[in-house]
Amino acid sequence: MSPTIRDVAAAAGVSITTVSHVLSGQGRISEQTRQRVARAAAELGYQASVHAQQLVTRRSRTLAIQLANSVDASSACALVPNSDYFLEVLNGAAEAASKRSYGLLLAPTDADLDRLNAFAVDGAILVDPRGDEPFFASGWCRDRPLVTVGRPMAAPCPVPVVVDNDLVAAARLMLDHLADNGYERPAMITTDTRRSYAADLVAGYTGWMRDRGREPAVAEIDEPPTTEGTAEALGRLLDRRIGPDAVFTTSENLALGVLHEARRRRLAVPGELGICSAVDSGSLRLVSPQVTGMFVHPREVGGRAATALMDLVEGTASSVEPHRIEVPVRLNARESTARAHQVTGSSRTV
Repeated sequence: MSPTIRDVAAAAGVSITTVSHVLSGQGRISEQTRQRVARAAAELGYQASVHAQQLVTRRSRTLAIQLANSVDASSACALVPNSDYFLEVLNGAAEAASKRSYGLLLAPTDADLDRLNAFAVDGAILVDPRGDEPFFASGWCRDRPLVTVGRPMAAPCPVPVVVDNDLVAAARLMLDHLADNGYERPAMITTDTRRSYAADLVAGYTGWMRDRGREPAVAEIDEPPTTEGTAEALGRLLDRRIGPDAVFTTSENLALGVLHEARRRRLAVPGELGICSAVDSGSLRLVSPQVTGMFVHPREVGGRAATALMDLVEGTASSVEPHRIEVPVRLNARESTARAHQVTGSSRTV
């Protein structure tokens, strides 16, 4: 027979009401008592009824998550882009939500918020928003908890929690790596700099170049990036009076596009052109030469975003002031930037 709430109360030496308050996040219960009840529940293998928790807390225990830039060339509204990064963010968020008996609803970029409200979602996570998404335009961010992955650069209201990487420092780490391997004229290809991840990477790149008295060379292309757009951007950079000897891209798909165009132009990689990406993925290890990438721990990013959102929903967040959660990055050096040294398999963290 499955253990009941009465069994948990007896094991913890407290009342059934106290157990109910602890499990639902309600009431003023001391931390010591909370831990005692949680330990008793875990030892007994007690599973609280999600439906009962919904009735007690008047919350749906459902979260929404939206990949704000999830549009590709084949679909006006692709729910999940063809990217390891976004899949891992979703995996991390779903895993964290499941551990606390929450459901996770994937909302498309053109989500009708009136229809979304029918699910009575408790809060939302927006991944790579600009700040002009429906969640902001509707005032949704003022009425319910909201967490973003990457800061919205044009949001009309403050976001309580932003989960992010220090991408300015990550860009500098990558450029130091290029310099250590003999590259002197790195250029950059990016997508929409109205998104903070691209803006921060470009800021890190331009700052690093100007600190060394060099003129930055940045080519921005439209979303979604296409093979043709990437080829045209690389062409613009190579046609400069003094062209680049390395290209740093803001995504793995851009890096693969640069590699494809470099092959078409018969440029030797890494000898004539180094290539690296600000986002690492399995696809960068499936090409020859393998491409250097920055691992940004996307599963951890998703998990910490979901955890922060659930804390806001339950009123247990340690801070009510807007704040940032920073996840470290790791540079995975591979053959595509190994002009001066053999660096395959090495890594550096910031």
